Amino acid sequence: MKPGGSSLFSCALCLAICCLMATPAHAQWELWETEETHAELGANLQLMTAYVDLRDLEEVAQVVPIPREAGLGGAVGRLEWSFDLGSRADVDVHNRFFWQNSTLPEEFLFQGFEVSAGEDRRLSTELDLIDGETTRLTHDIDRMVVGLYFGLVDLYLGRQAIRWGVSDMFTVADRFAALSPFELDTLQRRGIDAARAVTHISPSVELDVVVADRGEDEPLSMGARAEYFGGRFDAYGGVGRFWERVSTMSGLSVFAGHYKFFGEGELLWNLDDEQLDRPRATVGAQRISMDWQIGAEYHFNGLGAASADGYAEALMQPELARGETYFLGRHYAGVNGFYFLDAGWGFGGGAIANVVDPSVVVFPTVEYEIEEQFSIRAGAYVGLGERAEIELGDEPPQPGQPQDILVPGSEFGSVSDLYFLQMTAFF
Repeated sequence: MKPGGSSLFSCALCLAICCLMATPAHAQWELWETEETHAELGANLQLMTAYVDLRDLEEVAQVVPIPREAGLGGAVGRLEWSFDLGSRADVDVHNRFFWQNSTLPEEFLFQGFEVSAGEDRRLSTELDLIDGETTRLTHDIDRMVVGLYFGLVDLYLGRQAIRWGVSDMFTVADRFAALSPFELDTLQRRGIDAARAVTHISPSVELDVVVADRGEDEPLSMGARAEYFGGRFDAYGGVGRFWERVSTMSGLSVFAGHYKFFGEGELLWNLDDEQLDRPRATVGAQRISMDWQIGAEYHFNGLGAASADGYAEALMQPELARGETYFLGRHYAGVNGFYFLDAGWGFGGGAIANVVDPSVVVFPTVEYEIEEQFSIRAGAYVGLGERAEIELGDEPPQPGQPQDILVPGSEFGSVSDLYFLQMTAFF
């Protein structure tokens, strides 16, 4: 069968099931209801089939057995249980199912489902239902959070989604479970085990305190952020410890009609080296209207390498594996946008450029939506820039470790291209 053939068949079958089961837009099933309590169940399913082109990296197959091209299929499904226990408490639980079938090792998958960094948890609830060489099916309890509301302070205890910061493409303050810019599963970010307290110091000032688990081998992450919500601008400042660094962060958003101008930055003190590391910062602007939106950002990534000569070492750094950054270099520019047409159609996309290499990845998309209940999207990630080179040392590289033999010529010129079809249904 041609690459992607079995994946395409599986996704087509799942899509047919979705069409038969679909209920009105974003509908939820009522489980019970009383005067003070009620429970609901919602569900969504995302399907993806893709063609992966490794371009001129077939030389790698001489030492690591990978194909020149590959098929990729995936699905992410969620059952979302919501229990409202009155004015003082609620509970949210999500069952998350993930399926992937690929003829390519995961080390070479840079775009698609579940390419964002996963969270290490002391309490693991992930169960491998199928764990084969090319097929994986897992189930996880990805939300399990209790909300307690006391008027002065709101507490959220358990597995939950947390997002800090104002940037879109190049996040700086999103320190708990940041999404990769090449992640296709963007409906829900992965849950992190944490205790969170939110209180309003005044009608316009909110204080957010988080203590989060990072697994058995890492210290707890903890941070506090105060945010001001004004009529013409919002601002925040915060401090925290994340892995081996202490972070101080701040951000500002200014609103002028349809326009938003924003910037945020982070200073990092390395506890192990006892020195100040290079900062991280993003500035940008957005224009949003009913029919279209567009944005542009510039990013300085202090955790990255100064040039392509340092990319091989940057690939091995824990910051990349933990999702603190998803980029190898230091200077980036990005644009994205979307235009909404009549009758459910829309098109858009964007580009992210490493301005030092130079290299760029472009990601055009076209989308069709049916009453917010079902959507289908086609798109691509295409990298442009100098290709990777093969460098063999005195000792043969270990299988599954492409960084041992690949020397990136440029960041985005050295990754595979992905052409995908994605379908989303709400039940």
